[in-house]
Amino acid sequence: MDNSMHETLLRNISFAYNEAIELIFSMGMFACEDQMAGLADDYKIEADELLGAYLEDARKLLSPYFTRELLFFFRYDLLHNALDFPLYESVFTHAEPLTAEDLIHRLENSPAEHIVSEMVYGVYHDNMEALLQGNNWELVKKDLKKLCELVTATKPQPEVAEAHEPLLECLAFPQETKLRYLQLLRQFNQDVFVHWKDRIREISEQASLRYKAEFLGNPEVFIREVHKNEPALFDFPVTFHVSFVAQVANGFYNFHTDAGRVGWVIFGIHNDRVFGPNADREKVELFLKAFSDKRRLDFLLLLKQRPHYGQEIATALGITPAAVKYHSNFLFFLDLLDVERVDHRLYYVLRTDTLRGLMALTAKVMLNDEPLMQG
Repeated sequence: MDNSMHETLLRNISFAYNEAIELIFSMGMFACEDQMAGLADDYKIEADELLGAYLEDARKLLSPYFTRELLFFFRYDLLHNALDFPLYESVFTHAEPLTAEDLIHRLENSPAEHIVSEMVYGVYHDNMEALLQGNNWELVKKDLKKLCELVTATKPQPEVAEAHEPLLECLAFPQETKLRYLQLLRQFNQDVFVHWKDRIREISEQASLRYKAEFLGNPEVFIREVHKNEPALFDFPVTFHVSFVAQVANGFYNFHTDAGRVGWVIFGIHNDRVFGPNADREKVELFLKAFSDKRRLDFLLLLKQRPHYGQEIATALGITPAAVKYHSNFLFFLDLLDVERVDHRLYYVLRTDTLRGLMALTAKVMLNDEPLMQG
């Protein structure tokens, strides 16, 4: 064991419940419920009955007008932040957990121009070079007229293409957009979230205690095998928020602020169902499903040649960076990928031993045979 890495992880990683994250995730899950169901089916995850009851309660409590407003800001893609990005930026640039009321207060004190410029970043964060056309983001984001011109001339990635016209509307009316945003947060919080927040917190904190104990038992193994990330990335303070609403999630957010780097990991309460040991049959079914999409096979064949970073994969396969993230998550669930950092880039690495093992397990389940020799 690398004692220096062990101590670094213990020093920099903590676990804490962040109520504001659950509020944001609740609104996103409600707006993208059909996408959530599709992902659950893809990954063979059965949604928590309590989460279903929570979303059903929201449907009953929210008016048609409010639902349309929620869809306007949140409906675009569950895996790609868009017009909801200012909420994430507001939460994840703060090192301490926030309540729902704290988040609303921070948005109240945020200039309308900042909110809509962060919406632009949310929609174009994986296509900034095309958007900026050589301009400096730090300067352009303060000039809404210029920003509107650039957005008008640049189509976003396909996953969030439908956010283009709403984004132009927000840029044209920043003060009105801020008022709508705040009303959305306040109303969802008081009409829906407030009735569920204590139960959500209780479930999330129980799971957090379980994962924290696992982390403390072996920090490096937890980061590599459960969080599926490179321990060397955690060279600054990062807080794990274990989320009931997200169910299964493994997002890593980090921001540079005036106070230094701030990092948060969103970790689902049921991650152990996916990343823990699965029954042989379920693992084989997921392994076979992985190759029902030719792009995932192309993904693995590309990595068989050598490790690649995300943009390389997107270019080689003719897909978007968001699609790379989607397919890599699927392969991570099967332990087929590792990540390594080289020169500030994260490279995907194929775990050939795991691939051989899954092929052997498939033969055993399909043919009722003994596992094939691995070598």
